[in-house]
Amino acid sequence: MSSVRKQSDISLIFRLSWPVMLGMVLQSILSTVDVYFISGLGTDQSAAASLSNSIVNVIFVFSTLVSAGTIALISRSKGEGDITAVQAIGGQSFTLSALVGGLISLVCFILRKDLIILFFNPEPAVFNYADEYLRFLFPATILVFINSALRTIFQANGDTRTPLYIFGISNVINGIGDYVLIRIFNFGITGAALATLISMLFSAVVINIILVKKFYNNDYRLFLHSLELKYQDSIRILRIGGWACIQSVARPITGTLMYSLVYIFGGSAGAAAFGIGGQLFSYTFIVLSGLSTGLAVLVGQNLGRKDIESCNRLIRQGMKVAWINTIICIVPYIFLPRILMSFFIDDPLVISHGVDYLRIVYLGVMTIPFTIVYGGVFQGSGDTFPPMVSSMIANVVLKLPAAYFLAYALDMGIMGVWTAIALSTVAEAAIIYFYFIQGKWKEKKI
Repeated sequence: MSSVRKQSDISLIFRLSWPVMLGMVLQSILSTVDVYFISGLGTDQSAAASLSNSIVNVIFVFSTLVSAGTIALISRSKGEGDITAVQAIGGQSFTLSALVGGLISLVCFILRKDLIILFFNPEPAVFNYADEYLRFLFPATILVFINSALRTIFQANGDTRTPLYIFGISNVINGIGDYVLIRIFNFGITGAALATLISMLFSAVVINIILVKKFYNNDYRLFLHSLELKYQDSIRILRIGGWACIQSVARPITGTLMYSLVYIFGGSAGAAAFGIGGQLFSYTFIVLSGLSTGLAVLVGQNLGRKDIESCNRLIRQGMKVAWINTIICIVPYIFLPRILMSFFIDDPLVISHGVDYLRIVYLGVMTIPFTIVYGGVFQGSGDTFPPMVSSMIANVVLKLPAAYFLAYALDMGIMGVWTAIALSTVAEAAIIYFYFIQGKWKEKKI
């Protein structure tokens, strides 16, 4: 009976997780295509895209302000069988994401040059390419927020396949756009940004149409009525999402500041290596991200049914899957990093920096199962404070000072930056584990 139950739990996790994982595969492949085409334009363009994406990643994660609360509230309502609440929260999520995303999109577009100088102050060639790239990416911010919210509504209801199909097609459009706009029309780095903008617009339109059909019985009046902001529902979403947003923003903000250190010690070659290496690491999180999403949905639904025993079983099985994935990834990142880096660029200095980055940082990434699995549990329960604390301590209190100390005081240069990243990853895992074993997430009221 125990063996059958374990198989059932794993099957349940994967039923929700595999579409997210496959979506991550497609996203990673198409992001790799972006890096491939941009790197082919030259080291300055590659560095500009890497620096720009580090800023964009900070901006885009603000979408968790809405999406984190959405997944917790809708999955809990789904478990309770309250469809009216699901529709109400879905409408609030759409409106809030559009308002917040639109405001951030406008502000960042106006201040894009100041942001580039503030974080990096790069050499003129890199600055111009970064400005060219962000001129089209920042207006897409509102689409990122809307897409994030709508995808979360589907996932929290247990439908992870529909977002897979929509965003999978969107990613293909992005890849084709890269080829057409960069190689055929010679738009350069602008072509990559335009391809991303077009693909995001496609997914926003399509997922909204399907949302109304599936969750609002194709009744646009009902959907439009749900969009009216209601104080109590909006506050519930933002209260949960607030901590999650701080947590999500901490890592990319410190990552952007780390880019400034990398640029100081490694120049354009170091920045390019950081960007390519980060893209390669995204493949490690394919299984882990899907696993985290699946656990968040299942934990939320089971808490809605007050079934704590099922939560505990699912968490144990999820942790096993996470460790298997992490151990398998040792092979490419520790033993084959030079081959991986050489696929993207033939600059020996970029490859050398990239090899060191992959090997050193992955030693820390090996503790990531704790952060990912328990982070999904906290998100599903609506208890987003512990992951925020662990992320802030690890990334702000530890990573930045450690990077400066190792790079400057100990004269380790760019190797000190890589080491600090690894240490912060271990620290984040340890802190979130401490919070998890307290068990307070099981009693969280939202």
